[in-house]
Amino acid sequence: MGIGPEEITFTKGDLGNYVWAVTQWYPIVRQDTLDNTAFKTLIATGTGTDPVPVPTPRPFPAPPAPIIPGALNRMFNQVQRMKLHPGYADGLGRELGIVAVAAVVDDPAPEFTAVLERDAKGFRVYIHCTKRHHGGIVVESRINGGAWELYGHFTRGSVYDDRPLAVPHTPESRDYRLCWWDKDEPHGDWSAVVTVLVGD
Repeated sequence: MGIGPEEITFTKGDLGNYVWAVTQWYPIVRQDTLDNTAFKTLIATGTGTDPVPVPTPRPFPAPPAPIIPGALNRMFNQVQRMKLHPGYADGLGRELGIVAVAAVVDDPAPEFTAVLERDAKGFRVYIHCTKRHHGGIVVESRINGGAWELYGHFTRGSVYDDRPLAVPHTPESRDYRLCWWDKDEPHGDWSAVVTVLVGD
């Protein structure tokens, strides 16, 4: 289908870098952020008489070589090229796992709720969606009406957004929208936008 050995090798490395960022780097950095936020809250309004050590960054496995942006875009473009090749057939596409599940007419977009939760550790936005027969959801968000950004792909219907405020101690609005995620591809329509006001 027009994909040579060199391109296959590059794609494997490209996606390997992306997997490293998503499964190793991001969870550790995110947890560090949560720990730092909890530390800030504790020293500001916590109780007790024992000194609290400053959180230290967690180590993570050595990163790959400098990463070129756009790994998923390149993969999606590659899949489209394969589907347009004269040698492509749906059966081969299913074997390769690149055929998306068709959106059901009665179920074109997810329906979901997003609510603010607070506890002693701070706040988080709880996003809940009933996946029905779909494998997962894509969540995008934007802050204060800015550009839409990918928050993540999730195989579960309950998602927490516990990111810190963009500007500390400054309330902000967060918009959310969802679409379906099946066979590693987003599809269907974007949902209606739900807005949550968050702040300390």
